[in-house]
Amino acid sequence: MKAVVLSLMVVVFSLTVFSCQNEPVTPSSGFATSWEVNANAFIAATSQTTGDPFVIKKAVLNDSLLKVTVQYAGGCKKHDFKLVWDGTIDSSTIPAVANFALIHDGNNDMCEALPTEELTFDLVDIMKGSRPIEGFQAWVVNASNKEEVLTISESEECGWAVEATSVVCGTGIWGNLWLQTLRTEQAGGVRPFLLQPVSVAEGVVVPENAKEGTKYYIGARIIDDYEPGVDGAVCLAYPGDHYSIEITCIQPYE
Repeated sequence: MKAVVLSLMVVVFSLTVFSCQNEPVTPSSGFATSWEVNANAFIAATSQTTGDPFVIKKAVLNDSLLKVTVQYAGGCKKHDFKLVWDGTIDSSTIPAVANFALIHDGNNDMCEALPTEELTFDLVDIMKGSRPIEGFQAWVVNASNKEEVLTISESEECGWAVEATSVVCGTGIWGNLWLQTLRTEQAGGVRPFLLQPVSVAEGVVVPENAKEGTKYYIGARIIDDYEPGVDGAVCLAYPGDHYSIEITCIQPYE
């Protein structure tokens, strides 16, 4: 009798596992309303590992909408994400800077698929708060591994202050000369982030030979999954976290 009961338990367990694998939960892309202003929660999320593991693939800020593409292990349960803002905006940079932490709750999902999901947070209350601002750049900290990702404001207007800088084995419209977000003297805490210019929008004229250290205002659009053509030897040096971009506007920094 015990053998029969044990066999039934094995069958039920197997059906549960295969059901999870064969009937995955489809991630929903749309508005994720869970964001809050909480300085203490932000400090906690950025000072120690918080939540379940995930990866931020891309973060884009269009007007007041912050869109974060995430990937995680799972697929059989709904996963929850919470965005936490520390409540401050550094207006000494161009554009201004706001800092966020993104926390993931996988709800004990034991499946091992790798779904990708786009989360959308409407930050209009920040932009129309007590200190209204026309735009800002956002740094999003992955609370599960402390990696910081810069959000790109995709725009045809020249709203990003950048500086040309050399990278090892870089490719793009200027070869190994890329762009990094500009750090002002007043904003010592702002992290620079690399942008790889790989194309130019129609009608936009860029300097034929940009020089290292030259500063510009640019507009940009992210190029997803950019794969450079490679002839001959391949350089395996990693230039660092970056976005491949199309330049939609460029003018001298003044």
